Amino acid sequence: MARNALSEDERESRRQILLEAAHRLYRERGVLPPVADIATAAGLAKGTVYLYFRTKEEIFVALLEDGFARLFAALGPVLDGLPRGGAAVAAQFARHFGQLVAASGDLLPLAALANAVLEQNLPVEPMRRFKTALAQGIAAAGARLEAHTGLAPAGSGETLLLHTYALTLGLWQALSYPAALKILLKEPELRGLDRDFANELENAIAALWRGAFH
Repeated sequence: MARNALSEDERESRRQILLEAAHRLYRERGVLPPVADIATAAGLAKGTVYLYFRTKEEIFVALLEDGFARLFAALGPVLDGLPRGGAAVAAQFARHFGQLVAASGDLLPLAALANAVLEQNLPVEPMRRFKTALAQGIAAAGARLEAHTGLAPAGSGETLLLHTYALTLGLWQALSYPAALKILLKEPELRGLDRDFANELENAIAALWRGAFH
């Protein structure tokens, strides 16, 4: 007897189970796990995974999409709560943005992996979908920033947030050291590289935003 087709809710539930399994394995291993391992961790057949994602890279881009969607949702109230222009905008945004980044889980490691690995092995359509969502999120948040603070000219908010993201990811990549290297950083000639990411991020974002709101 033929099995009944899954409802839309059931399909979405199964998709979320796969994503949660993939995320769990990534956190445990620090690398992208094979599709077979993701299927096993989700309690599903390997072939089932391919009904939702063509490659493991697509799975992790889906995780990135979810992570950025949550970040943009949390960013909205931060932007709406900023002062109406002036130098105080920079310090307040930097502080709250740092808190959002700290609460974002694996978003930065996955974003760094996207630039280094995922985009090299991803079909065009999933990458277009991910990049489109990212561009739209930055543009919408930029327009919101301009409307609330009076930042001008038009498009300045989008540019500032794009630079903010690039600075954040770059700092994370520069200061995210493996355990063995962290030990080396205690040597006197390497002390200048031994920096706390959270502090460096807040200071760097505040400096960037002071320039925009000078």
